[in-house]
Amino acid sequence: MLLNINNMEKHLKYILILFIAAMASCKSDIEKSIILMPSASSQNFSASHQTIVLNSGNKKEKVVTFTFNKPNYGVELVPSYTLQFALPADTSGANAWTKAINVRLTEEEGTSKAFLGEDLNAILATQMQLETGINHKIVVRLKTDVNQNSGLVSNLRPLYSKVELNITPFEDIVVYPALLVKGGNSWQTPSVRTNGLLLASSGFNAKYEGYLNLPNADGWGGDAFTLISTTTGVSYGWGTSSTTIAEGSTGNLWLTPSPAYMKVNVNLDALTINYQPVTFSLSGDHNSWSTSDTKMTLNTSTQQLELDNVTFAAGNVFAFIANGNWNIAYKVNDKGKLVFAGDPVWGGINIKVETAGIYKVILDLSGGDGNYTYQLIKK
Repeated sequence: MLLNINNMEKHLKYILILFIAAMASCKSDIEKSIILMPSASSQNFSASHQTIVLNSGNKKEKVVTFTFNKPNYGVELVPSYTLQFALPADTSGANAWTKAINVRLTEEEGTSKAFLGEDLNAILATQMQLETGINHKIVVRLKTDVNQNSGLVSNLRPLYSKVELNITPFEDIVVYPALLVKGGNSWQTPSVRTNGLLLASSGFNAKYEGYLNLPNADGWGGDAFTLISTTTGVSYGWGTSSTTIAEGSTGNLWLTPSPAYMKVNVNLDALTINYQPVTFSLSGDHNSWSTSDTKMTLNTSTQQLELDNVTFAAGNVFAFIANGNWNIAYKVNDKGKLVFAGDPVWGGINIKVETAGIYKVILDLSGGDGNYTYQLIKK
């Protein structure tokens, strides 16, 4: 019996040693997995230039490069980085940074982001709508996030670092990101960017809009086509229904009815496509604000809407409306630029005709959102 007790004591000591070793190992692993929160200053966020004057001469040149260090969390993590552009007045208060223009860096860009003059100008003049030809103080903030493996944001708070720049934007023709129409079945379309066959993103985001003339009826319920991104080259085609799209899909989209002239909206984040057949007309002083008279016709060679022989008196005002109501309408802003004025905006200024006469009126929606224009040609 004594021998057995001694053996038991030896076994217990052995088990205790193993337990202590295991606990020490666990402690070591725990210590190794502890995440250390780095300071924002450790990123050393900086810009290569603090004062930048943009012009047509440097639009194709790198005008500024933002650089920073990858933060050290004590363990191997993969942060994501976003540059946020804002005016100083929009960086404080309850709505701080809500108006910022966000530029997310790709994995390939790593911890450095260079901007061409035209890209930086597009952020200021087009997206932030700052006056051109004058100097503006801009705050650029680096936001560093760490996502979980699931893609959800982790409990780690973001790191923020910022720099201030003085930038003068200039008036320029902006080439917006676009989704190009690639015809299917019998529909032959150009392989290059062509007005009338594209949707544009005036906000440089996931939302694209344009007006398409769908000339064929040989698809399933309408014309057949896919959309190709000018930014990534990715194709978007049939999703799971007539109002959804799928990334990388080569299945044709079918917009019905067809033939038709349609307003088309795509959201790449939600992977949706929405469309509506439209017929435009003028409504104004010249026709007692009728919503059914003076319909415009599509010139298929120019992809512009036209209405000829319209008689205006001096000082007459009018607007462009679709489908006999004001839900889709276009007027101008205080700078004379054509803008959407329908639901839910209900804004804009009626277009004024300064000189009496007979006119040809042109509405050009072929360039996609952000490039809509009109003309009044006196005869």
